[in-house]
Amino acid sequence: MSTQSIAPASSLKRSRGVPVEMVVNNILLLALFVLVVYFATHSGAFLTISNIKVLLTNYAAIGVVAATLALLVIAGHVDLSIGSNIAFSGMITAIAMTSWQAPPAAGVLIGIASGAAIGLVNGVLCAFLNFSPIIVTLGMLSVLRGATLLINPIEISGLGDAFFMIGNGSVFGMPILLIVVLGFFLLSAGFLSLTVWGRYVFAIGVNPQAAFLAALPVRSVLLALYIATGAAAGASGVLLVSRLDGASPGSLGLQMELQALTIVLLGGVAFAGGRGRMFGVFTAWVFLGVLDNGLTLLNVPPFVQLVASGLALVFAASLDALGTFLGPRLEQRRRVAEQMAQE
Repeated sequence: MSTQSIAPASSLKRSRGVPVEMVVNNILLLALFVLVVYFATHSGAFLTISNIKVLLTNYAAIGVVAATLALLVIAGHVDLSIGSNIAFSGMITAIAMTSWQAPPAAGVLIGIASGAAIGLVNGVLCAFLNFSPIIVTLGMLSVLRGATLLINPIEISGLGDAFFMIGNGSVFGMPILLIVVLGFFLLSAGFLSLTVWGRYVFAIGVNPQAAFLAALPVRSVLLALYIATGAAAGASGVLLVSRLDGASPGSLGLQMELQALTIVLLGGVAFAGGRGRMFGVFTAWVFLGVLDNGLTLLNVPPFVQLVASGLALVFAASLDALGTFLGPRLEQRRRVAEQMAQE
């Protein structure tokens, strides 16, 4: 998706550097601070521990997806079928728990495997057959939503107390959902920062053709990222079904692909690929959670909240454009400074 030339590994690590992402992340942190101050001064319940737990757990399922989707977008690809994958995987899980009488652990594995299978199909079509990721995943968005309604057109509820505890229980006072979403963010951050494949993700996002000519496993990396994104969507479906103790084929996961993409772009990940940090994505996840929770506490009408979500996406696009504009200029300034220092 990008036409820039690839640099050697050492210089690539420097060009990923902090300046552009720091500017974008600082803008987002400032906006988050303003939001927190505003909601705290207008609602006494906002900064209570119970509300913070509700805020984070209600947004946990989308955080799981965003933490993984960010890796795929950094590599220059995108998956727009996430919302329907969540519905499909959640419905399969609900059927497994009710009709098949599967134990909770098996239900979780079935849901994740269902999402991973969809990711595998997307990966084969996009990574190996070079189909357009946007067209393929948009098509899969409709296919999966229709398949979910065909499999079971009515809502399923009553999945059992043990399964219900996954989405509503706590471990040592910390909600299980919060533990899961923090684990996904930490795993994604560790993958990007500490593994060789993490460096490959950036290289592929900068220029996939140059990465292929440099003998990097471009197709294998992209396939793995699509499978991981699908598995994350499956996990998100499992968490939502468990928290709600049911699955509704028409509304489960609806528009969550837009929410996840908003978080990723708002977090400073370049839609063209090659730039992004997990800290920014995590901050964006908290930002949208605070926005949604604060507006609910202030009894803002749902249609106004929808407008706010749209404005957040526009804000994310503006940050993406800002990063694209500042990136080459800050890099050029850094190189000039290095040359002057050497002289």
